[in-house]
Amino acid sequence: MRAVVAAALALFAVAVAVAFAARARAWNDELALVPAPLERLLPARVDDPHTPRLARRVVVVVIDGLGAGESMLPFLDELRARGVGAVARVSYPSISRPNYVTILSGVPPRDSGVRTNLVHAPPGVDTVMDRAHAAGMRVATASDYGSLASLFGRRRDGVDAFDDVDRADSLDELGADLAATLRGDHFTDDVDRLLRADAVHGELARLLAGERAGDAELIAILALDVDRAGHAHGVGDAYRAAAAAVDRMLRGALAGFDYARDTVVVTADHGHVPPGGHGGLEDETMHVPLILAGAGVVPGAAPRDPRTIDVAPTVAALLGVAPPGHAEGRALVEVLQLAPADAARRAAGDAERVHAVTAVTDAAAAADDASRPEPGRLAAAAAVLALALVLALALRRSGAVALSPRSLAGVTGFVAMLVAVAIVLGGRASPSYVPTLARAELAGGIGAGVAIALHVVASLLAVRRARDPLAAASGAAIVGLGMTIGTIAVVRAWESPPFVDVPSPFWFVAVPSLELAVATAAAGTTIALVVTLSRARSLARAS
Repeated sequence: MRAVVAAALALFAVAVAVAFAARARAWNDELALVPAPLERLLPARVDDPHTPRLARRVVVVVIDGLGAGESMLPFLDELRARGVGAVARVSYPSISRPNYVTILSGVPPRDSGVRTNLVHAPPGVDTVMDRAHAAGMRVATASDYGSLASLFGRRRDGVDAFDDVDRADSLDELGADLAATLRGDHFTDDVDRLLRADAVHGELARLLAGERAGDAELIAILALDVDRAGHAHGVGDAYRAAAAAVDRMLRGALAGFDYARDTVVVTADHGHVPPGGHGGLEDETMHVPLILAGAGVVPGAAPRDPRTIDVAPTVAALLGVAPPGHAEGRALVEVLQLAPADAARRAAGDAERVHAVTAVTDAAAAADDASRPEPGRLAAAAAVLALALVLALALRRSGAVALSPRSLAGVTGFVAMLVAVAIVLGGRASPSYVPTLARAELAGGIGAGVAIALHVVASLLAVRRARDPLAAASGAAIVGLGMTIGTIAVVRAWESPPFVDVPSPFWFVAVPSLELAVATAAAGTTIALVVTLSRARSLARAS
């Protein structure tokens, strides 16, 4: 009987380890909200205030990972002196693709539904690309990673939004030299090259001059190398060298830029904490440069509390088109050369749209908050704990399980894995301190290995002096599995999909960490039970 119970617990522990390891890996997928409240509850509110067009062409440059504190670069400073230089606040979570969407749609990640980098299809919210195309304008994108083309190359209805630009929105169509230089042959976490300005700016300058994208009136450019350097090396020499290289590349590419007729907007999706990372609410990650220079910009003007959600409405105002219909930002009319009546009309339209949009999104978030914790999940958590207790008592009465204070050895791996995560994060519960994927998997693998080893050792030591080691091992298994699964079940009553509000930085890392810790404890439990079973069989044969 004791051997059967121990074997059954070992098989159950294997299933738990596999299931919770998979859940931990799927956390990022759970964060996406499809459809987002704006798509589901409100059609795009496209109200054109019909203000004059201020710029023939607008170029939006997103320097991925460039924080405001590290953006004092020679060419960017020249653009500031020529036009407007400010610090803008990023929308949480401070992650790249969600904030590409924010910059070009005016919709923060909470409401766009795009919360992680595991997004490749166009968002379901209206963008400034859509508005420009609807006004008959040509649109092009260029990046060293291709993200902009995949995110903004199609409208929500599936119709190709860039069909009249000869597909100049992808790097392949921008020429082999540009693709090879910007994107490189391989993408890795390590930075062993920088943007080679001499090779890049000629091709990019031709793009801006219309030789590569026809007469595109809206061009979005993404440079990723600063972010790569930040992840690989932290905010240090390599990071600053990458930023300087992008600055030089932009100087060369914009050497012939017609500031009298065209406008350039430079910003970033997030900054980096000193060790290299982002995603949380730290000042370094949440503040980025916002620079506007050229036609339609009042030199030296100061925007009021600028945010990256204000970029898309401001670009729309420069082009004289309607702002994105889901935008929650406003046109920064105080820095634009608009007549007072036109500025007031833009501002009034923005205020009316923002009021309507935020009423919908706030209502959706409030309804979501009211439903948490989920009673069903709380009941399930209580049922798990009650079942574990009843099972433990019943088996204890039958003699198949022995319970004692030493049974708490069954949670060793759970605790050890959480300690390992805290060490990896440096004691900071924020996604900004999660290493890059390759390093996170390495660190997580090492931590899990150590935690499993500690769990096995603690479990075997706990049963070594027991009168019945097999029953004691089963007792530790039931206590450990019951407590750890019950803990994550309670947490999941609060933090479970669909996530209308983005989880806080703490829960952003705590939920997958807890699930990984459950998987680790279950793996350790399996090994401890198998070893104890093997010893019991050996003793039985010897006797």
